[in-house]
Amino acid sequence: MAIPGMDSEEESKVTTLITCFPHDHSLRTLVQIPRFRQRLSILSQWSIPLGSRVLDIGCGQGDSSLVLAMELGPTCHVTGIDTAPPDYGTPLNISESQEKILQSALGDRLSFYNQVDAATFFNSTSTSTTASDKTFDVATACHSLFYFPSSASVISLFQELAAANIRNVYVAEYDSKQTSFPVTQTPHILAAKAQALYFAYKSEADLEKQQQQQQQQQQQASSSKKEEMPLNVRAAPDVEAITKAAQAAGFKVAREGKFTPKEEYLEGHFETRCVRGARFEARVKEEGFAKEREEEILGVVEEVNRAYEEMERGGVDKVRCMDVWWAVFELE
Repeated sequence: MAIPGMDSEEESKVTTLITCFPHDHSLRTLVQIPRFRQRLSILSQWSIPLGSRVLDIGCGQGDSSLVLAMELGPTCHVTGIDTAPPDYGTPLNISESQEKILQSALGDRLSFYNQVDAATFFNSTSTSTTASDKTFDVATACHSLFYFPSSASVISLFQELAAANIRNVYVAEYDSKQTSFPVTQTPHILAAKAQALYFAYKSEADLEKQQQQQQQQQQQASSSKKEEMPLNVRAAPDVEAITKAAQAAGFKVAREGKFTPKEEYLEGHFETRCVRGARFEARVKEEGFAKEREEEILGVVEEVNRAYEEMERGGVDKVRCMDVWWAVFELE
């Protein structure tokens, strides 16, 4: 399989990954190959020791776990965990995708657990794991913290990793505050902001509904003191927030850097397209948010549209992904 724009070594690696990973062949060039190249770029920066036992956090359908398994050699083992249910994802759901990966040539280097976060994985006795299965040299978060449900969950993650005595944590995430190509990357930054606001206010509304239901079920008097509940927000953490969460748990930054994804890596374009469509605006209006909150989200959508139109006037039709910040944290 000849892949344009790659040297022989990278082409060989991507060919191996594509062979082991179930995917829609019609999306191979548009989606899957760029995703694998992105993850290979991240691993080249991280420099994880060969043969490591790795906990891959937010593994999804297994892209990052598979790359780790290939790059770290035959004596490594990668355990991927994700909070999503097994039937999430398309064209193959998470369960189907992971099962096919386990049947591939790299499958014996991998394990997967779904519907669990780090706290559940380490502390629950319900998962079919032994103490040795929960012992890791390193943990990785490859484009996963951005999609955590709340800022508190990011903080909790690092606390759990410290409690599990995982000495090194490797992180790669989008950097929303610094751009190498402002015109083409700004739509992605704004699209992420619009989604973060939507999920933050949706979480808050859901909590309020839950509180009301609990109050009704418990037949609380109107004069009862209401328990103050923390508000969950979709994380989309920036570099500073991730670093502070890690430092609060006792980690320090050992190494860090940034790079710009290749133009062919279109995750930012896909995210922007979702926000620009009429469906996202309809979802916002259907939530019944307070007027000022609805206007705030839709105001950011308008900014997305203006940024996208400015990009098109410059002769570009694809949004470029945000720059990526990577870091290696060490437990002090």
